Amino acid sequence: MKKPTSRVLDMCMSIPPIKPQNLLPVLIMLGLWILLRSQGAGEDAAFVVSVVSAQAYLVWRNLPLAKANLDTVGSPPRTLLYGIVGVTFAIALLQLGLGSPLFTQRVLTVLCVFFLVVMVLGILRERDVMQRIETAMPKEGGYSAPVSLLRINAVMAALIIAMNEWLIFFESPPVWITVMPLFMLVLHGVYWFMVLAALPENGNEPA
Repeated sequence: MKKPTSRVLDMCMSIPPIKPQNLLPVLIMLGLWILLRSQGAGEDAAFVVSVVSAQAYLVWRNLPLAKANLDTVGSPPRTLLYGIVGVTFAIALLQLGLGSPLFTQRVLTVLCVFFLVVMVLGILRERDVMQRIETAMPKEGGYSAPVSLLRINAVMAALIIAMNEWLIFFESPPVWITVMPLFMLVLHGVYWFMVLAALPENGNEPA
């Protein structure tokens, strides 16, 4: 077994770089904010348009993967995809119509709360599944329990909620639109560090 400091260093060095497509929402949001403000757009309007544009890109980017996943289970769930897209489109129009930074910020909190609830429900169900798997597997040999990301995903959602609410209460929209993208980039490192920490060590490695 490696020393704790060595393992931490290995995990830090193993964090993958951020993919360009994951940087695009940040660049879209900040780029539009700077462009609109430089052209004399109001603070509230520039904020909402910038954030909603980044949201729209995220939805568009994930549509092919969502469609492919639904196609594997048959056609009925495809209507669910259309419904989700329709609701997302309606929420985007509502944000643009209201032009309220607070409402747009709260949308992020609501989405993360929904995601957090789903993760918690998954964790509760996961316990029973894991117990069945462990009971069915032999006690001897190279079997190791599956690594679940539900708890890590739940922690990420909770962190985003906490940061979002803190910025809403104590900072202005210009500060939010500057700090939140940077916070998301930091979360990339935190997420992968937690994932790597959850993985079992290689028992064949020398101590």
